[in-house]
Amino acid sequence: MTEPVRESLATPTGWLVSPTREFCMFFIRDPKSAIAFPTIFTQLWYCLEDGTPTKLKNTRRLDYESAHETWNELLSQDWELVEHQINEYAA
Repeated sequence: MTEPVRESLATPTGWLVSPTREFCMFFIRDPKSAIAFPTIFTQLWYCLEDGTPTKLKNTRRLDYESAHETWNELLSQDWELVEHQINEYAA
Protein backbone atom coordinates (compact mmCIF):
# COMPACT_ATOMS: atom_id res chain seq x y z
CA MET A 1 0.00 0.00 0.00
CA THR A 2 1.40 3.37 -0.95
CA GLU A 3 0.85 6.47 1.08
CA PRO A 4 -0.06 9.74 -0.64
CA VAL A 5 2.82 12.10 -1.14
CA ARG A 6 2.25 15.46 0.53
CA GLU A 7 3.93 18.42 -1.06
CA SER A 8 3.91 21.89 0.34
CA LEU A 9 2.59 24.68 -1.85
CA ALA A 10 5.07 27.27 -3.03
CA THR A 11 4.35 30.28 -0.85
CA PRO A 12 5.36 33.88 -1.39
CA THR A 13 8.46 34.40 0.72
CA GLY A 14 10.87 37.29 1.05
CA TRP A 15 11.04 41.06 1.12
CA LEU A 16 9.27 43.45 -1.24
CA VAL A 17 10.13 47.17 -1.28
CA SER A 18 7.68 49.88 -2.34
CA PRO A 19 8.49 52.09 -5.35
CA THR A 20 8.83 55.13 -3.05
CA ARG A 21 11.21 53.20 -0.77
CA GLU A 22 9.03 54.28 2.16
CA PHE A 23 7.81 50.78 3.07
CA CYS A 24 8.92 47.19 2.75
CA MET A 25 6.90 44.04 3.35
CA PHE A 26 8.16 40.70 4.60
CA PHE A 27 6.33 37.48 3.69
CA ILE A 28 7.05 34.27 5.60
CA ARG A 29 5.18 30.97 5.83
CA ASP A 30 3.81 30.13 9.25
CA PRO A 31 5.79 27.03 10.26
CA LYS A 32 2.88 25.84 12.43
CA SER A 33 0.37 25.86 9.57
CA ALA A 34 -0.72 22.71 7.77
CA ILE A 35 1.21 21.72 4.66
CA ALA A 36 -1.98 21.45 2.63
CA PHE A 37 -3.37 24.78 3.88
CA PRO A 38 -0.42 27.09 4.60
CA THR A 39 -0.82 30.47 6.22
CA ILE A 40 1.57 33.32 5.65
CA PHE A 41 2.61 36.13 7.97
CA THR A 42 3.21 39.54 6.45
CA GLN A 43 5.01 42.34 8.22
CA LEU A 44 4.81 45.88 6.92
CA TRP A 45 7.89 47.92 7.85
CA TYR A 46 8.96 51.52 7.47
CA CYS A 47 12.30 51.47 5.70
CA LEU A 48 15.30 53.47 4.62
CA GLU A 49 15.88 54.46 1.01
CA ASP A 50 18.11 51.41 0.49
CA GLY A 51 15.22 49.14 1.56
CA THR A 52 16.51 48.35 5.05
CA PRO A 53 13.60 47.96 7.51
CA THR A 54 13.64 50.31 10.48
CA LYS A 55 10.33 50.12 12.35
CA LEU A 56 7.51 47.56 12.26
CA LYS A 57 4.14 49.05 11.30
CA ASN A 58 1.90 45.96 11.44
CA THR A 59 1.74 42.17 11.17
CA ARG A 60 -0.99 40.13 9.51
CA ARG A 61 -1.75 36.45 9.11
CA LEU A 62 -3.15 35.53 5.70
CA ASP A 63 -4.41 32.37 4.08
CA TYR A 64 -2.51 31.07 1.05
CA GLU A 65 -4.80 32.62 -1.58
CA SER A 66 -4.86 36.06 0.07
CA ALA A 67 -1.08 36.09 0.47
CA HIS A 68 -0.57 35.14 -3.18
CA GLU A 69 -3.04 37.82 -4.27
CA THR A 70 -1.30 40.47 -2.14
CA TRP A 71 2.15 39.42 -3.40
CA ASN A 72 1.08 39.60 -7.07
CA GLU A 73 -0.79 42.88 -6.57
CA LEU A 74 2.25 44.53 -4.97
CA LEU A 75 4.51 43.32 -7.78
CA SER A 76 2.05 44.70 -10.35
CA GLN A 77 2.23 48.07 -8.54
CA ASP A 78 6.01 48.20 -9.05
CA TRP A 79 7.08 46.87 -5.66
CA GLU A 80 10.44 45.14 -6.07
CA LEU A 81 11.68 41.84 -4.71
CA VAL A 82 14.84 42.38 -2.68
CA GLU A 83 17.39 40.03 -4.22
CA HIS A 84 19.80 40.19 -1.28
CA GLN A 85 17.40 39.10 1.44
CA ILE A 86 17.69 41.29 4.50
CA ASN A 87 18.78 39.30 7.52
CA GLU A 88 18.44 35.83 5.98
CA TYR A 89 18.57 34.29 9.45
CA ALA A 90 15.56 36.18 10.81
CA ALA A 91 12.38 34.27 11.48
